[in-house]
Amino acid sequence: MPASLYIHIPFCVKRCIYCDFVSGIYDPEKADNYIEALKKEIVNIQANTQLSTLFIGGGTPTVLSAALLSDLTNNIFTHFDFTENYEATIEANPGTIDAEKLNALRSAGMNRISIGIQSFHDDELAFLGRSHTSKEAEQAVCLARDAGFENTGIDLIYGIPGQTQSIWKQTLENAVRLKPEHISTYELTVEEGTVLYEYLKNPAASRCNASRQQGPGPFFKDRDFPNNVKPDEENIISMYEYAIDYLTSGGYIHYEISNFALPDHFCKHNLNYWDRGEYYGSGPGAHSFINGKRFFNTDNLDDYLKALSDNKSPVKGTENIFEDKALTEAIFLGLRKTEGINLKAFSERYKKDMLQYYSKEIEELQSGGLIEFAGSNGLNILDLSNCSLKLTRKGILLSNEIFTKFVK
Repeated sequence: MPASLYIHIPFCVKRCIYCDFVSGIYDPEKADNYIEALKKEIVNIQANTQLSTLFIGGGTPTVLSAALLSDLTNNIFTHFDFTENYEATIEANPGTIDAEKLNALRSAGMNRISIGIQSFHDDELAFLGRSHTSKEAEQAVCLARDAGFENTGIDLIYGIPGQTQSIWKQTLENAVRLKPEHISTYELTVEEGTVLYEYLKNPAASRCNASRQQGPGPFFKDRDFPNNVKPDEENIISMYEYAIDYLTSGGYIHYEISNFALPDHFCKHNLNYWDRGEYYGSGPGAHSFINGKRFFNTDNLDDYLKALSDNKSPVKGTENIFEDKALTEAIFLGLRKTEGINLKAFSERYKKDMLQYYSKEIEELQSGGLIEFAGSNGLNILDLSNCSLKLTRKGILLSNEIFTKFVK
């Protein structure tokens, strides 16, 4: 089966207050050196390896110049053999793209773009430390269309401090009005060590510190939201459920917990992850999964650059995925898809009867109305050997708790 390739670009214009990804502030000289190192790592993957998907993420890949992006993408498309109906995605942020850059990417073979809009409200964007405005967000989608991208996705965030139901509804309305092929909706997560984490611990101190530094902080000292904490759990659930109802009523298919798409526009790259397909990862912090083994690169950019400069591997660790962990991964990844897990395919691949192996867990979750059996036509059926196990609407809201039930 063809594999996927993930390329990590660890540079941003500025660091958002909620970000804990492997990324840093864009430095043109270091970016030049990084692309050279990245190409060296890519060449170490066997030439003409067949790929069905490519995903260039970050960071903000489009912070790179048009020349660097062309150099990288041309190198990738020369080295690998892409399937006829391949998908090649690049992440982009509004304010970092223009006609020249987008045309260069499209000409090089990129055919899908994922734009990190997050919100269509300038107050929320400022709070999050985003470097663009709502107007620039809309312009970014139009620029992508003009450059020939017929598969455009946008990311949105809910659960932002001070966010109300009405503001979230307006953001969704603005998103649908632009008619992107794909919409991802993510609850704002608060990771320890981020600026957001420190702000929510002590908003007053964060605003005070902001007066003495640059970055996302200045918004804290200039304004105050009605509430200095995230919306409560009830409101967050309400926002998520409204997104499901609103987007599906607008023709979008809710195909994964956080993802919606128009027909025939599911993200193939992410589907490969959720189906436990094989993938290569290049760049600091990138993971690969080949022949049942997972390996990952150092997440330190300087260490990564030195390793490639010394003609050494940037791989920091490896892990063999044995039976029990493979089964657990297959379940929590498979149940993320709203179509669920095909029981017959699961049995054939993992040589386990899921209904027997997890009989206690399945019975408990089914009696609680959290999972259900469904056929290809979406109806409950009696022949459980050729149907799917999926989360119910109630189960989707408690997905993390459900996944832990299948850990053995």
